[in-house]
Amino acid sequence: MHSRLRFIIAFTALVAGAPALAQETAAQGEDWTLTSVPERKAVMATIDFTSGLAVAARCVDGVYDVLITGLPEAPRRDTSRELGVQAGDQEEPYTSVWTVGTQRSTAFSRLPAVVARDMAKGGKLQVIVPSTSGGPRTRYVMDLNPSSTAIEQTLTACGRRMVDPREARAKKIDGNGQDGLPDTVQWQTAPRPVFPESVNGRSPLEGYVVLSCVLTDAGQMTECQTESEQPAGYNLWRSVERSLPRARLKLSDQAAAAGLSLAGRMVRFSVNFKMEP
Repeated sequence: MHSRLRFIIAFTALVAGAPALAQETAAQGEDWTLTSVPERKAVMATIDFTSGLAVAARCVDGVYDVLITGLPEAPRRDTSRELGVQAGDQEEPYTSVWTVGTQRSTAFSRLPAVVARDMAKGGKLQVIVPSTSGGPRTRYVMDLNPSSTAIEQTLTACGRRMVDPREARAKKIDGNGQDGLPDTVQWQTAPRPVFPESVNGRSPLEGYVVLSCVLTDAGQMTECQTESEQPAGYNLWRSVERSLPRARLKLSDQAAAAGLSLAGRMVRFSVNFKMEP
């Protein structure tokens, strides 16, 4: 018997401020260490910086992650945080949403393959932690050696590509892993996923799935791919993806007034869920 799923859709615009810098740490060029653990079906590329940060891009049993450790601790009770990351040939930092780990100085990317591809290009790596409680932000600046081979092996192990052809074709990409939809679109017909069966007698009480899809002019979602899910191992992504064929998106009122179009637009969005009693 399937439990009911409360489908939560939010349209929160996430805006990063630009206060004065509190910390700026520089390091020499660093390279990735590639580790393979066949018995765990794990391939991991890791790197440690003298700044105290460490980054790992990993595929473990089919689940892809990018995580950063050594960050200033996230505020109590926060389950997510924004981080700005600039790497490769990016001209400015890209602010995205990360999930706070059990250790509050650890964060997991909600768009791990996107972050991994950028970091593989090497160059100047910046990680920017926005201010909290009115204080200044923290910025880490590090030199990263190009490492397409190490990162590519982690991506390949999870069936991901070094280059996402959808991004190359997309007229515009909206969304940064925020809860719900980016503010350019809204649901015309929302998906209605059902809660999946338990795995080994256990089911999560809440979680999320982040997806990216290419839109048609009629608002259909095509070429959808799961970017991340939490918690992993319960086939939440499969439940959400099965509900997408009947769902439709439309432009938000503001986007329509600006003359934007749906066709060829790529959206990254999340489906949040919670088990109801």
